Amino acid sequence: MMPLSRRAWLQSAALLGGAPCACLAQASHDCCIVPDAPGAAVSIQRGLVTIDLASTPALSRTGSAVKVVDLARKLQLVVARPASNQFVALDQKCTHGGGALTYVHRHKHLYCTCWGHAKFALDGSVLRWPNKQTPRPLRVHRVERAGNLLRIRVEGLT
Repeated sequence: MMPLSRRAWLQSAALLGGAPCACLAQASHDCCIVPDAPGAAVSIQRGLVTIDLASTPALSRTGSAVKVVDLARKLQLVVARPASNQFVALDQKCTHGGGALTYVHRHKHLYCTCWGHAKFALDGSVLRWPNKQTPRPLRVHRVERAGNLLRIRVEGLT
């Protein structure tokens, strides 16, 4: 019988135990719920993601966020509204282990939902890193607002 690596053991324990959301430690379930942007509100073209804010009620208030995911194009973004006149877009995949990131408005950061070990600032910089590997920041994408449209420039998007 082959011994389990630490990673394999943790993954199996998490699966068997029903891995609670990392946000439970913060006594709030709200940070774990980042809804998908409505498909009809999102347009994806080469290098550009456009979101129609009029059709995306989840981004109508400060503190909200949505996911934009197109796995065929290897696109996984979280778009957050940390202030009434500010929108940010970052990769939604943790640079440590590839887990999904969620937006925590109360702390203005992205939090890894796997085990909560990694945290990232809204400028993509690493706030907390789980091990001695060199931390890798998140990719941040330029966001422009024109009326009810958000235009997000995503380098390398085909």
